[in-house]
Amino acid sequence: MDSLTQIVLGAAVAEASLGKKIGNRAMIWGGIAGTIPDLDVMAGAFMAPIDALVFHRGPTHSLLTCVIMALFAGWAIYKMYSWDKHRWIGMSAWMLLVSGIVLALIINTNFKWSGLVSGLMFITGTSYLIYRRYSREGYETPMATQKEWTIMFLWSFITHPLLDIFTTYGTTIFWPLSDVRVAFNNIAVADPMYTLPFLTTLMIAAFYPRWSVRRRYWNYIGVLVSSMYMILTLYNKRRIDDIFHQSLQEHGIKTGHYMTSPTILNNILWSGVAETDTSYWYGMYSFYDKNPFFQLRELPKSTPDSTTFLKNDNTLNKLVWFSNGFYDLRQTDKDLWGYYDLRFGTFRARKTDPDEYVFKFNLKREENGTFTMIDQGDRPRDADFKQAFSLLWNRIKGQTSE
Repeated sequence: MDSLTQIVLGAAVAEASLGKKIGNRAMIWGGIAGTIPDLDVMAGAFMAPIDALVFHRGPTHSLLTCVIMALFAGWAIYKMYSWDKHRWIGMSAWMLLVSGIVLALIINTNFKWSGLVSGLMFITGTSYLIYRRYSREGYETPMATQKEWTIMFLWSFITHPLLDIFTTYGTTIFWPLSDVRVAFNNIAVADPMYTLPFLTTLMIAAFYPRWSVRRRYWNYIGVLVSSMYMILTLYNKRRIDDIFHQSLQEHGIKTGHYMTSPTILNNILWSGVAETDTSYWYGMYSFYDKNPFFQLRELPKSTPDSTTFLKNDNTLNKLVWFSNGFYDLRQTDKDLWGYYDLRFGTFRARKTDPDEYVFKFNLKREENGTFTMIDQGDRPRDADFKQAFSLLWNRIKGQTSE
């Protein structure tokens, strides 16, 4: 899921594991550990675009890697706090972390001098606060064993891929034994109904002293509420699968390959896609719809001979693996092709121009007939986010006119 949700979950399970002993440090370290697996996106700077796509939510999200990272982190943090000069190491590490994050944001959002100046001011102010924190009198060294640190980090690391498997994106949780991307498709990659109550209770808990019973209660309430919501999404997924199956029967469509998934930011509006020999059938359904079935539309396969391309083409095979076989491949120019992942639907919650698909990839067909991925494409053309979210909200409420 999104980084904020992973930080909140990592902080909450770390608090439950070790918060009584080390206080807010558990939330801080747990939040950091909760987002570390997603740093695999940085590998994109050193890989071909297609390899970076496959690598994301790959090895760093496996159970084996989580165990290894927890063992190392538990040992490293225990040694750091056991050393007399640990506070200076911690201070330096926090300053470097803050500086790196701020500078990365500046670089990735089109460099501007105003952004650089603001970023340097933020780094300076934050570094001063960190210095005061670590150099003040009465600084308390966290008293936890290496085993306790390791267990805390294990919970924070391992809950990251466990949460991701509930999304449509999924993760290769059993790597290196299997490259199967496990995805239950029952919750969107960003869902405020899961995150915001969880974040609120965690922030309330942080204001209580580490030995307070109320601190633990608030943290447990957040974990309980988020878990109950996740169970609700699984129930919704079962309902939608039944509705989509009935909709296919209503339209006389016979297929054994179909999937349903929630649209972004909610669990009320769902999309469904099914494959036949010659077409894909795509539609959306909201629990507020008056019609009891999906309103399906046919998307003819534009390249019936795409299976021929797949036989000896490494790029296409990786893309098909990534999209779980739900894709459309279209020639857009003389030697340029567009590959569209059908699992996430279109940007404006309706099927229009092919460039409206959320996930699309620009490919070049080489002289020898193989494909090379150029990039993941821009945002949908002429995207009006205000209009897009307005359409999404109206469709959630059951308005089907376009």
